[in-house]
Amino acid sequence: MNSPSEGVRVRVDRQGRLVLPQWLRHEIVEAPGEVLMRRTADGVLLTSAVAEREVKQGSDGLPLLRLGRPVSNDDVIGAIHRERSG
Repeated sequence: MNSPSEGVRVRVDRQGRLVLPQWLRHEIVEAPGEVLMRRTADGVLLTSAVAEREVKQGSDGLPLLRLGRPVSNDDVIGAIHRERSG
């Protein structure tokens, strides 16, 4: 397995598709979805493209945030801790 610091070589097939290694796909996006590609001064940046963001009121009256991807309770707790410590 190649490491990101060494660079990762991928193949482009005849239809112009490229396949990212599994470990890299898992770093970019947790579930099937879209990846956003942006040109930067250093090359191309791949990030997860959040398909849908909306806040609704849940059946219990609390805000319900839909991100377009699965979010675990640990993700939420980690985000709260990072926000409070920063």
